[in-house]
Order: sequence, then structure tokens, then C-alpha cells
Amino acid sequence: MKRRDAIRILPLSIAGIAGMAANGFGGELKKDVLGGEPLALQYSKKVRGRLRWIRETQSQNLMEAAYAIAGTVENGGTCYQHAWDAGHTEADSWDNRNGEPEIFKTGFNLEKAKKGDLVIASGQLRNAAEAREKGVYIIGCPSSWSGDARYVELLREDVQVAKLKPHSDLFIENRATSLGGLMNIPGMPAPFGPVSGIVGKTTIWMMLADACRILAKKGKRVPVKGDGPKLAGSSEIDYQNFSGWAKLGDPLMDDYFEEIMKQLEFVFSELGTLKKIGDMCAETALNGGLVYGYSRYNSISGEASTRRSGLAMTRGVEGSVIDPNDKKSFAGTKKDIVIMGITKPDDEIDLAFLDMFKKRGIKVISLGAATRSHAVPDGRTVPKESDIHAGKMCDTYGLFAVPGYERRICPTSGVVLDHLWWTSMMSFVESYIEKSGGDVPGFYFSGALKGGMEHLYRMRSLYDND
Repeated sequence: MKRRDAIRILPLSIAGIAGMAANGFGGELKKDVLGGEPLALQYSKKVRGRLRWIRETQSQNLMEAAYAIAGTVENGGTCYQHAWDAGHTEADSWDNRNGEPEIFKTGFNLEKAKKGDLVIASGQLRNAAEAREKGVYIIGCPSSWSGDARYVELLREDVQVAKLKPHSDLFIENRATSLGGLMNIPGMPAPFGPVSGIVGKTTIWMMLADACRILAKKGKRVPVKGDGPKLAGSSEIDYQNFSGWAKLGDPLMDDYFEEIMKQLEFVFSELGTLKKIGDMCAETALNGGLVYGYSRYNSISGEASTRRSGLAMTRGVEGSVIDPNDKKSFAGTKKDIVIMGITKPDDEIDLAFLDMFKKRGIKVISLGAATRSHAVPDGRTVPKESDIHAGKMCDTYGLFAVPGYERRICPTSGVVLDHLWWTSMMSFVESYIEKSGGDVPGFYFSGALKGGMEHLYRMRSLYDND
């Protein structure tokens, strides 16, 4: 089946959802205009607007959360992170994540949890009531897959009742909607361009920044993951790249927020690169190829896989679950293109996958951190060897040198990488529409919506059987 036929056979129940929401909520979901400002910039402005709203209205809650996290650590409790809505991934955490303080355990185990523990979660924490009764402190936020989201009547009934707010000790509003996406493209009822990955990652790093500051102020610290330069003593500090110790009397979350906003605005400086990426992806799709999103851990690979408000013609490749030396583990051919999402430029596993992609004649685009301590490493790096790279705004390591902590904490690379992926996808869609003579690619609805899974399977089958 031709891709251009995809939007002609959508179920009427699904096709009406976007219009229902727009009519019922003051036209908030009005269609974004093609042919004006590039979609990448429109999307970026909306993302930054959402972040500004959160900062203006939720700063007190975020700071209270930081104190609760620090207090839990200080008192010997366990902090859990469970489905904090940060995209198709568990926040921004994995083994050896550069700049991550070892505070959160991923996943929540009700049987092991005890009074005095803490969990941050979205509406998908189904045993919230039991955890609250057990004395676990709950920090919640809305998710598109929960009854805490806006436009709740569009959700399946079983999802509508999954509410975390009534059970939370502290609730951080993020304006999540049941539809998810920020952009509404004429010709496709599903909205495009999720924001939860950027919002969730930004807020969790803001909380962690001040939790570490609060602990340091009391003479306590936690280990920091990664291979960042050690800052334990003045003789070991690389002063060329050292910006000074964080002041323990001043909030760090504001500094993190300001730096994120500056780096996200750098999309304006790479608009030409994003357009080239969009053109490469569109040409690949129109010539019968697939666009793969690769990441060593579940970040971009998750964003590329059946993501609500994502593209039906992208596929995820997660480097931690397949072997780059196994020819059967990845089906890509020279007809396809791979976008590699990286958080450090010279990761050996990323380079092994780069070699695999190149050996198959696949064009490679890279997004993310190209530097370590703001310098390009000697030797091989993914950005040096990819066909095109975007990500000059972020670095491998964390932002803050907190007294007593051996490495800088709180990187921006995960937030920026998510933003680069979706601004690239905006350019992809814009180029596809132009090059195809007006055809609109398929976007996924959330599976939590009434009829959402039907739409998801339909979109997937159309693009799997071209």
C-alpha cells in the first residue's frame, strides 16, 4: 500500500478526536500553519513556552521535592524513580550516565519499599494507594497515559481511573494532555511532536541539582556516575574548563533551567543542518527506506518506536539489547538511514554500531554531545565520522561542581538530544510534505486513547507493508 493512502482510511472515531479537543478547549489545538515559520522553530518555541510555564508556576513544588529527596537520602531511605514521564524511557538514567548522582533506583517495588522511602512517578504508579499507606512519600506528575492528564474524557475508561494526584504528597503539574503532541499538521488528525521527554528530563535534573546542593550543605554527598574529570582536590582540577564551585546558598535548579533554555534556543543556529537532515530522511522514506533512531540506551531508540505523536515510519534501535556483530540483530540496508543519538562522542559501543551501519552502506546522522569538557576528543568520534551532525550546544559532562562531589553533576545532553530528535523530525515531515507534493506521513495516537491502539496498529501495518 502506498504511504499517501494512509490518511484516507482512518477510523472516523479517531479522526474526530483532534477536532473534539480543539472545539472543547478554546481552540488550543488549532492547526499549525505550513509554509510559514519552519516547523522545527514552531515546535521549539512551544517547548520552551511549556518549560517557562512550569518554572513560573511549579518552582516551589520542585524545590520542595528537592528537599524531600535530600531528606530521604539523609535519613537512610531509598529514593525510587518509577515511570516519571520523560518520553519512551525511564527518565535520563542508565549505567555510567555521566553526571548522574546515585540517588534514584529505577522502578518501584512495593514489597521492598518501607516507611520513609520516596518515589517520583507519573500516573502509571498503579499501587500508589498502597505505597501511601505504607508511608512512602510520593512525588507525582501528570502523564498522557493517566487520568491526571488534560482532556481526560478522550482516554479509555481503564486509563481515566489511573490517577496519581489523589495519592501524592506533592504533585508537580506539567500540563500534559491525553493527546501528547504539540504540533497539529493539516491532513493528519493525530498531533505530532511529544514534549514529555524534554519536560520530564528537565524537571528531574532540576530536582536532583538542588537535592545534591542541600546534601552538600549538610556535609553529605553521594557518588556520581560516569567518567567525568574528578574535582576532589584543587590539584586535580582542570581550570581551563572549570567554572568554579557551586554556591551552596543559591538554588541550582534556576541555573540548570537557564542553561537548558539557552541550549534549546541554539536550534536557531543549526536550522540549516536540521533542514539537511529533514531532506535526507524524506528522500530515504520516499525511496522506500526506513529512518532508524539509534541510541546505546533507551532514549532516542524509544522516541523512534511507536511513540505517541511520533512518526509511523521510524524505527528504534537500542544498542544495549542487540549485538553490533550479529548480522541478524538489525535489518537495515543501504536503502535506509540511521540517526544516532549520543550523549558522549567516543563511546566504544556507539562506534561499533557506527561501523556496522557504515559497512552496510547506510547513511548516518548523529545528534548530541560532540565534546568532552567543551573540547573535541582526539581519535575517533561518532560526530567526526557521521555524514552530518547536530548538537554543538551541549557537552558530555554535568554542569555543576558541588563541593564534596567528585564529579560535575546534572548534564544537559539528554534534554538537548530529545529536542534535537524532534526538531529533526519536524524538518523531516516538512520536507516529506514538500517533496511528495502534499502527502502527510502518518503519526501515532496514544494507545491510551479510545480507539488509539486501533489507529496505532493501522498506521504500523501501512508502513510495514509498502
